[in-house]
Amino acid sequence: MEFVCDKKDLQNGVSAVERIVTTRSTLPIIGNILFEAGKQGLDISANNLEMGIKLGVKAKVNKDGAVLLPAKTLGGIVSKLPEKKVGFKLSEKGTIKISYERSHFNVHTLPPDEFPVLPKVKEGKTFSVDPKAFGSMVRQTIFSVSSSEEKYVLTGVLMEVGKGAQGGDDSNIRLVATDGYRLAKRGEKIKNLGTETSLSVIIPAKTLQELSRILEMGKGEEELKVTVSSDQISFKYKDIYLVSRVIQGQFPDYKQVIPKRGVTKVALDSGAFLEAAERTAVIAAGSANIVRFEVREESLHLSASTPDVGTIDEVIPAEIKGEKKGQVAFNIRLITDMLKSVEAEKVVLELTESLGPGTLKEDGKDDYLYVVMPIRTQEAG
Repeated sequence: MEFVCDKKDLQNGVSAVERIVTTRSTLPIIGNILFEAGKQGLDISANNLEMGIKLGVKAKVNKDGAVLLPAKTLGGIVSKLPEKKVGFKLSEKGTIKISYERSHFNVHTLPPDEFPVLPKVKEGKTFSVDPKAFGSMVRQTIFSVSSSEEKYVLTGVLMEVGKGAQGGDDSNIRLVATDGYRLAKRGEKIKNLGTETSLSVIIPAKTLQELSRILEMGKGEEELKVTVSSDQISFKYKDIYLVSRVIQGQFPDYKQVIPKRGVTKVALDSGAFLEAAERTAVIAAGSANIVRFEVREESLHLSASTPDVGTIDEVIPAEIKGEKKGQVAFNIRLITDMLKSVEAEKVVLELTESLGPGTLKEDGKDDYLYVVMPIRTQEAG
C-alpha cells in the first residue's frame, strides 16, 4: 500500500473517525483505524461495535492495500505533522513509513483480516432530509437526554417519521429527548416523504453527536440519507457513512407531559433572557441552581439567593399576555441549556400555575417546544 495526501485532509478524516475508537475493550483490535487504498481513493474506518464510521480522504494512490494503524498513536502523529504533503508506504515487514519533507515515522501495523466489518443496514426504511435542518433538530434536542444508564431508554433521542399525532403539528419528522426533568421536541416537514413512510426509533445520543459534527463539516449541498431497520440505523452524507445500533425499549409517551394551555405568556428577547439567566446562575449555583421566576406587570424578574454568597434580582422587559402576575421556580441550568440552542430573536415562556410545568417556544414558530418541570419552594408553595 502506498499513497500521498495533504495533511489537512488526513487530519480531518482521522479526527472524525478517532472519536468513536474505544481503547477500553476486551477486543483490542477495535482500538485501531482501518486504512483502505484502492482505485476509488483512500477510505478510513473505525468500529467500536456499537457505532461505526467510514469516510473518504482525498489521496493519490500509487499502490492498493489495506492496513490497521493504532488510533491513539496515529492521532498523535497526524496532529503534529507540518502542513505539507504526507506519504504512506507499507513495507513487507508490516511497518508503515509516514514521510513528510525530509523526515519520517515508522509505525507498526496489524493485518486488517480480523477487523469487524461495518454493517450495511438492509431491509430498512429509507428517506432523505436536508442536512442543515436535521443538524438543527439534533442541536435543539440532544442536550435533554439523560446521562443515567439506569434510564437507558432516555439516553437516546426518539425519532418519529410520519404524520404528527397532535393537533396543529404538520411536521412529518420529529426528534424528542427527555431526562425526566425537561423535554425537548423539534419537528420538520420533509419534502418528498411518502405517506407510507412511518417509523419510530430511539437513536443513541453519542451517535447523533457524531452525526452533528459530521454535518457541521459539510456545507449542506447534499442530502442526508437515513436508513432504519429493526436494530440499526445508518446515515450517508457525501462520502461519509455512519452506522449505529438503536436503543431497544419503550420511549415514554411525551404527549402526556406537554401542557394543554398556558395561563401567562411572556415574550422575551432571546439574547437578553440568556444573559440574565447566566448572571442569575452565578448566585444560584450555590443553592441547587434554583431561580424564582416572577411576572410583574411588563417584566419578568429572575431572583436567586445563596446563604453567605449573596442575592440577585434580574429584571427583563417582556410582553405579557394573560395573567400579569405569578411566580414559579426552575432549575436555571435547564433554562440556559435551551436558550443556547434558540435560533429565533424572541422566545415565549408559557406558565401554567405555580407547580405546573413551564413551556418555552421560539416566537412565531410551532416546530420547537421545550417543557421544563418546576421546583417546589416555600415561596411557590
